[in-house]
Order: sequence, then C-alpha cells, then structure tokens
Amino acid sequence: MHESRIAQYATRNTHNPFIPYLNRYTTASPDHEAAFDEFITQAPPPSGEPLRLETRTESFLRALFRHEQPPSVILTGNAGDGKTYLCRRIVEVFTGQPVADWADRLDWPIERDGFTLRVVKDLSEVDEERAANLLYELALDQLEEHPRFVFLIAANEGRLRAVLQRERLDELYQEVDRQLRDEPDLANDRLIVLNLNHATTSVYVPQALAWLTDPVHWEACTACPAFDACPIRWNAEKLRQAHVAGRIKRLYQILEHLKLHVTIRDMLIHLAYTLTGGLDCEKVQEHSRRLGWEAYQHVYYENVWGQTADETFQRKAVVIRHLQRLNVGRSSIFEIDDFIINGNPDDAQTQAEHQRLFAPALDLGGQRFAQERMAYLRGGSASPKKDEEHPLMDWLPHCRRKLFFEWRNVEKADRLVPFLFLPDYFRLVQGDHALLDRYRRDLILGLNRAFSDLYLTDDDYLYITSQYAHAVEQPVPLVRVRIPADGVTLRPYAHSAEAFDCEMTTLQLEFAPHPPVSPERVHWTVYLLHFEYLMRRARGSTPNILAEECELAIRQLKDDLLARFAVEEEKGRLDFFAADRNRYTFRTLWVDEEGHIRV
Repeated sequence: MHESRIAQYATRNTHNPFIPYLNRYTTASPDHEAAFDEFITQAPPPSGEPLRLETRTESFLRALFRHEQPPSVILTGNAGDGKTYLCRRIVEVFTGQPVADWADRLDWPIERDGFTLRVVKDLSEVDEERAANLLYELALDQLEEHPRFVFLIAANEGRLRAVLQRERLDELYQEVDRQLRDEPDLANDRLIVLNLNHATTSVYVPQALAWLTDPVHWEACTACPAFDACPIRWNAEKLRQAHVAGRIKRLYQILEHLKLHVTIRDMLIHLAYTLTGGLDCEKVQEHSRRLGWEAYQHVYYENVWGQTADETFQRKAVVIRHLQRLNVGRSSIFEIDDFIINGNPDDAQTQAEHQRLFAPALDLGGQRFAQERMAYLRGGSASPKKDEEHPLMDWLPHCRRKLFFEWRNVEKADRLVPFLFLPDYFRLVQGDHALLDRYRRDLILGLNRAFSDLYLTDDDYLYITSQYAHAVEQPVPLVRVRIPADGVTLRPYAHSAEAFDCEMTTLQLEFAPHPPVSPERVHWTVYLLHFEYLMRRARGSTPNILAEECELAIRQLKDDLLARFAVEEEKGRLDFFAADRNRYTFRTLWVDEEGHIRV
C-alpha cells in the first residue's frame, strides 16, 4: 500500500517528495536554526520515518531518568548539538507520552512519584533574573536530604556561566565549573553536567547517510524523465556505498583532529546539501532538457565542498566553511595528477582502477572529459596555443576531489589533504608501534627548534629554554631543563566517555626527566595541527608556517615544563647553545666568585 502510494504520486507529478523535504534541511537561516528540533520532530518525510540517531548520550539519560530519584542534569553545548532534542526524549521517558509541542513552556514542571521534574529546554529563552532564580532553586535543592525537584536544564556554556556568576550561586558555579573543566561526574547523585561538545559528530555520519540514502526514499525517482541525468539520484546511489560514506566520515574526523567541533545540526545541513546541491526535481528536469547542461558540477564530491553553492550559503554552512580550507581539489601532487592524466598502462591492476574511476563518460559528464584528455595526450592542431592553458586543466580539481572519495588507495588519497604528514599521523593514531620511536625523535627535534628558535640538530635530549642571555652578536637561549630522549614517550591516547559518543584517538607526549625532580609527569596532547607544525620544523620547514595557529600552545607547553621540572642550578652555572661552524653546540659556562669564566 505504501509503495503504491509513492508510485501514484510520482506518476502524477514526476517529482520525488523526499527532495523538497531534504532541501528544508539545507536552509541555513536563523529562523530555520531556531526551529530545527521542531522541524525534525513534527515533519516526518513523505516516504518513511524521520531520522533517529542512536546516541550514547540519549541512552545514558534515558537510563538515568528511569531511576526512582534521578540526579539533576545540566546539558551544555553549541546551538545544534541536540540539547532540545534530548530534553524532548527525556520528557517522553518520564511521562510515557510523546511531546507534541512545548514552544511556550519555558519552565515545564512534571510530577511523578512524589517529586517534580522541571525541564528548561533553553536557558537563553529565560530572562537573566528568572534564570538566576531557577539555578538558585537548583542549588538549594542540592542541600536537601530528599530533594523535591529534579532539574533538566539545557543551556549554552556562555549563558550558563554568565548567570552562575551571580553572588549567591558561588558553590553551584564551582561544581559546574569542575565538571566542565575535568569531566562529568557520572557518580554524582545530585548533579551531573554534560557538555555535548565532547561528542565526536563523525560517529553519526554513517547513520545519517544510511537514512538519507535509504532506497525507500528514492522509489519515486523511477518514473522521472530525467532519471539517467539526475545528479541527486546519482548522489544517493554513490553515498549509499560503504567506502564513500567512510570517506565522508574521514573528512569529519580530520576536522575533529583539528579541534573543530561540528554540531549534529550542521552535519545534517551539510549532508543534505551534499545530496541535493540545492537542486530540486523541477530544476533538474528543466536543465536536463537543455543541451550542454553540466550535471557533473552537482555530483556529491563537488557539493561536499560547496563548489556551486552561493556565497551566502557557503558563509552560513559551518562544515563547508571549515572544509574549504581542506579543499583537496587545490592540491597539485605530481604523482596523483600523472595518474589522473596517464593512468598506468604498465600495471594492469592500476590501469583497471583508472578505468573504473575515469571512464569516458565521467559521472554525468558525457564524453567531454575523455575527449579533452585524449587531445591533451596526443597534442596536435586541437591543442591550445602555447600561452593558453589546456581545457583538461579545468578537470583536474574535479578529478582530485573524486579520487579522494573513490580511490581504493586510501593513504594516497589522504595526501590530497593539504597536510604533508596526515597519513603518518593516522598511522600513528591507529597504533603503528614500529613508527612511534622514529616520530618521537622527530617531535623532540621539532620542539627543540620551536622552544629555542634555533636550528638545532640534536634529538638525543629535549632542551627547555627560558629567557635569553644577550650575547654580542645575537641573543642566546639559556637551557633550564634537559630531558633525555628516553624520558619522552609518544603513544596513542584514546578519548572515551560513558555518556558521550567519542571515537577519538589522538597522540600524547609524556615527559619525565632523569633524575626525576617531580613525582608528576607532564602529558601533552598532540593534535593534527601540532603534529604537522612540529614535523615541518623537524624536517627543515620555515618556522612561520602554522606558527600563528600553534605557537601559543607550544609556549604554554614550555611554560608548563619549566614550572614543573626547572630546578635551581649550581651557583655560577649557565647552560646555553653556542654557534659552532654550521651548527649549535650545547655548552656549560661557569662563573666563580671572583668573576673568572671557564667553559
């Protein structure tokens, strides 16, 4: 019955009703953002159930609020992280009834089993005085032996901290601040603070794509006159493939390793646009009747980067704004461009892969790519004049983006991302222990050069320098701490949390000087940007590259190491680096009480 209804609709209208539904996701206006949860909840798609992302946070909260006396919960996070959605789900668990609409319920009290759940779905919708009173009531309730109320409050962190800075909320502020800075205290039977920024949104990408590309949503396309020329339907087929979905997820993981948090709302806006490119059935059918329509410009691997999106959408679509800095189409790598243009006739397997990726009719592009490629390879009268760029060059960015998603050689495809050491970083993150010692030495060398601002060549020790002693020719950094290479450990570090979906493994450096001067060790997380910066410095790059993004973090690490490990040197001793021909050499200078100097 369901299938026949879709088929009848399609036959009558030759439109797929799921596509305008998807395009409602892609709207990045403030009004749309404010009502996003209501749209998802109240407007099911014409061809099935609405999207339901299974999250660890929801499972944790549902179990928590089934207890006889659950603790109060404060949810923080960015707009679009799902705070309102989670409040809705908990109210449904608590009452056993679906929530239809609660637009006017700013503070919703719900009674059950002798106590009252008070739900505030957005603290920003409440004026500051009333918000302070709500939090004061929560603070007072924490002191009761048997609390009368259980609070569920959603608030962005800035608003929450601003209200908590009121005079009578000091104790509550300290507890909230402790859980936000460290981690949620899940064993606390009075108050748990969950920051949804800790969730890694990449976890949800495969779930979301599986729903977006579910064949049930695309049955109506079979009767469309533009079926074979439609980039939207073609995108759905491609994004249904596990390998392609995995590469979309990899993009989101790269953003997370750059410490960029993507909200669930921003992910859905981006993935919906990746599918439709902002087109609808009418536009596709109209364009497909015209000769020369370049449908290939709207394929998913162009839409991911917002290549044809208008400037306003590019500015408002957060994920596209982030990804534009990683646009793989701009990375010209000789081996990869050579593979695109020439293939590899000497290797049958590689050539077969080239045929699969770059068949003559390249992804809704007709024969034009094949013709221009052959004209480039053969030359002759069809080639442009000497000073003109060959038309094939316009295809290269398009083909590089395709390679990133569809090439089976993932490590080579990752080289298109404008980080020289991205494949190395992911090999280390995944636990390639054979490489850990080698890269540990590189990171020590990179830190030595970053700490001292000298082109040092020693990686046997980590040298931690302080203020400069002014020499005649140039300032010379004083060495305050010297840690042997064996006292520096590099290891993968898995971030995990019971209350969050957090699939995140980073690299961590551990510092322990010999002999130990402190029972504590210093741990420093090496995110992708830090890794790239230090590896470039170790391999001889100029120090200005990524300096603006990384120097503050490096300086903070240096200050932490000095504060933890620096001890008072023997009287009259100075450790420093002296210029010695083409290198710097570690030297110690002694000044006795009479002012005599010896080296």
